[in-house]
Amino acid sequence: MGKVDETITRMLGHRAYLDTNIFVYFLDRNPDFFDVVRPIIEAIDSGKIIGVTGDAALAETLAKPYRTGNLELVATIRDFFRTEGFLSIQPHDRETFDLAAQLRAKRSIKFIDALHYATAIRSGCSFFITSDLKIHSDDILEIISVKALRE
Repeated sequence: MGKVDETITRMLGHRAYLDTNIFVYFLDRNPDFFDVVRPIIEAIDSGKIIGVTGDAALAETLAKPYRTGNLELVATIRDFFRTEGFLSIQPHDRETFDLAAQLRAKRSIKFIDALHYATAIRSGCSFFITSDLKIHSDDILEIISVKALRE
């Protein structure tokens, strides 16, 4: 896991936004990505990285368990996101929605991706961790692709 360790070292002490797919991979123990996201989640849990996400990530993570009627998993996910001192979960306010609309217009990305990206920017993040290959680094955020870390 050399790439993962190197990436975690670069993120030490910085704010990193976690996209929904990171939580899904971790909570589902996804066989392709669990070993990549677990050390990142652990680094956040231990305070080495300042973890940030948005309310939308919680909602997206809950969608499948609600669809399948798995209320036990809903409760587990809610507890995970409520872990004290773990994540800063940001609300999506009017200014964030406006920035998301601008990003969607300029970058031709899905609105939900633009909302996550805008929330990361407005939360002062330096990194954005995702598996979405349509989101690219710029002078504000460095995109960390979990797919690239797995290679």
